[in-house]
Amino acid sequence: MCGICGYVGDHQPELLEAMCAAMAHRGPDDQGRWTDEAAAVGLGHRRLSIIDLSPAGHQPMSNEDGTVWISYNGELYNFQEHRPRLEARGHRFVSQTDTEVLVHLYEEEGPDFLQSLNGMFAIAIWDARRRQLLLARDHAGIKPLYYWERGGRLYFASEIRALLKAPGVPRALNAAAVPAYLTFLWLPGRQTLFQEIRKVEPGGCLIWKDGRTEVRSWFRLAYEPDESVPEAEWVERVHDTLLDAIRRQMVSDVPLGAFLSGGTDSSSIVACMRQCHPDREIKCYTYDVPPDAWARDQMEPDYPYACRVAELLNLNLHSMVLQPDVIQLLPKMIFSVEEPDADPSVFPNYLITKQAREDGTTVLLSGMGGDEVFLGYRSFQALRLFERLSWIPRPLLSPALRGAIAASSRLLGAQSALPRRLRKFHQASLGDGLQRYLALSDWSSEAVRQRLYSPALADLLRTADDPAACLNDYYAEFQGRGEMNRRSHVLVKTFLGAHNFIYSDKSSMANSLEVRVPYMDLELMRLCAAIPERLKLKGLTTKFLLKKAMERYLPTNILYRSKAGFAPPLRKWIAEDLAEVVRDLLSPQQVAARGLFRPAEVESVVSENCRNQADHAYLVYALVTLELWTRMFIDRAAEEVVL
Repeated sequence: MCGICGYVGDHQPELLEAMCAAMAHRGPDDQGRWTDEAAAVGLGHRRLSIIDLSPAGHQPMSNEDGTVWISYNGELYNFQEHRPRLEARGHRFVSQTDTEVLVHLYEEEGPDFLQSLNGMFAIAIWDARRRQLLLARDHAGIKPLYYWERGGRLYFASEIRALLKAPGVPRALNAAAVPAYLTFLWLPGRQTLFQEIRKVEPGGCLIWKDGRTEVRSWFRLAYEPDESVPEAEWVERVHDTLLDAIRRQMVSDVPLGAFLSGGTDSSSIVACMRQCHPDREIKCYTYDVPPDAWARDQMEPDYPYACRVAELLNLNLHSMVLQPDVIQLLPKMIFSVEEPDADPSVFPNYLITKQAREDGTTVLLSGMGGDEVFLGYRSFQALRLFERLSWIPRPLLSPALRGAIAASSRLLGAQSALPRRLRKFHQASLGDGLQRYLALSDWSSEAVRQRLYSPALADLLRTADDPAACLNDYYAEFQGRGEMNRRSHVLVKTFLGAHNFIYSDKSSMANSLEVRVPYMDLELMRLCAAIPERLKLKGLTTKFLLKKAMERYLPTNILYRSKAGFAPPLRKWIAEDLAEVVRDLLSPQQVAARGLFRPAEVESVVSENCRNQADHAYLVYALVTLELWTRMFIDRAAEEVVL
C-alpha cells in the first residue's frame, strides 16, 4: 500500500517533496517524484512494498517510451491474468509488479482500462499524448483519493494533510456539511468538512485536460437476481467464489494475517484462509473489553467466539483489552483520519494494526463489506418486516410502536437495545423509499439536531446546498431489482466508501500496514448481485447463503448468533468514563466560542444522555470529535499539533 500525490496545470517540483513527506507513514520503503516542466505536471509517490520488493517496483513508473506515467496506491488482484496477453501484444516488463500491468493496460485501452481491474486502488495517470491526467478510485472506494482545484490547476493526494501543502488551499470549515455529519457520523459523497477539498467518489474518476476537469462514474453493478439457480447450487457458488477471492488476496511477498472478531464475516475469511493454506501459520488479531463494559449497550461480547474460532482452526490469535483510557488516543485518531468521523471502531482498528505491524505483519484481511453484499445488517431485517407488516395501516402501526418504545424505555432505559431499535424502526415506518433509507441510517434525529443549531448556522443552512443530496443520486442510479439490493448499493457507495474504508485505510496506514477486504472482490460482488434477495436474507436469517456455505468449516453457534459489531462500548464510555472529557470539550464557554451550536441545548443533550433519558451517545461523541478536529485542522495547522 502506498501514498500518491501530484499536480497539473502548475509547476512546483518542490511541492512534491513536501506532499510526499506528509505521507511518509504510507510508504516507508521508498519514495519517488517525477515532473515535466513543459506540461506543468508532477507525480509523487511513497511506497510500502508488498509485491516485488525489489527497486524495480519504484514509482512513479512509466511505459517504455515515457508517454504514460503512473502513481498508484493499491493492489490489483487479477494482474497475473492480464500480463501474458500484454506480453503477447509486445509490451516489455522489467518488474513483477501489478503497477507495470496497469501502465500497459492503459496504453491498450485508455481510461476504459478501469473496467478490466479487480482490486483496490487510487490511481493517477499522466497521458502525454492526450495531455491529460486521469484520477480514479476503485469500484467500492476502498482506497481514498482527494483533490483541490482552482484557476485551471489541480492538486491531488491520498491524504488531506498532503493536499494542504498546496499553496492557497483554504483551511475553512464546510459548515453546510455539519448536519450531514451529525446525521451519519461521517460525510457521504464528494464533499469533505474542508470547504473546498473534494473526494473522488467510489467507482469514480476525474479527467483533467486543458485546465478543465470532468467528473465521471466508471463503475456500475447491475443487480439482476437469477431465480433459475437452485439454493444448493448458490451455496456452492458462494463457497467457491469466496475461496477464490481469498486465495487471490493472500498473494503477498510480506507476512499476512487477518482481523478476527468472532463474527460470521471475519470467521468465514480465516476459515477460507486455513482451507487455502492448511499448514501455514496464520496470525489473527482481536480485542476484548472489561466484563461490565456492555451493560448499557446490552450486546454480547465477541471475544469468546474469536477464541473458539482460533482454537478450531489452529490460528495464532493475538488480543488486547480495550480500556476507556484509549480516549487519550482520540487526537491521534482524528489526526490520522483527517476528517471528523464519530465511529469509535477506529480505536480497535488502529491498535490492532499497530500490534500486527510490531509483530512483523504487513497485510491484514478484514471482514468489512460482508454485511453489505450478503444483507447482514438489522436494517435489512427491518425491510423484511416492513414487507410482512404492510397489511397493517400506518395509523394503527405507529401508535403501537410508540407505546412499545415508551414502555421499553421506562423498563430498560432509553439506551438499551430494544427501545433503540424500536425507535429507528418506528421512524423508518413513517416513510418510504429514500426517506426510509435515511431513517434507518440516522444516528440522532432531525428534531434534536434542529435544537442544536445556532442562529448563524441555521441561517446558513436555509440557503446552502445539501451535502447529503448525493444520496438521492445513489438511490436513483441503482440498476436492477429489489429494495434490499438498492440499499446494499447505497451502503457500498456511502457507509463503506465514505466511512468504513476511509477510517480503516487511514488508521492502518498510520502504522504502515495494508488492509484488504475480500468481500469487495469484484467477482464476489457480481455473484452476490445475481443472488435472489430471499436467499441472502432467508426469512429473518441474515447472510443465509454465506452461513450455509461456511457450515462445512464453522459451527452453527458461531455462524448464526446475533450480530455484535466491531466497536467499543461507547455508550458506557460517554456516560461514565469520559464524562469529564465531554464536559470540558463541550462546556458552554467552548460551544459559544465555536458558534455552531446553542450552548444550552448541547448541555441539555449531554445531560439527557448521562441520565439515560435519551440515546444521544453517538451524537455527543460526534460533537466532541468535531470540536477536536476543528481545533486541530482549522484553528491551527495540524502539523503544529503535538500528539
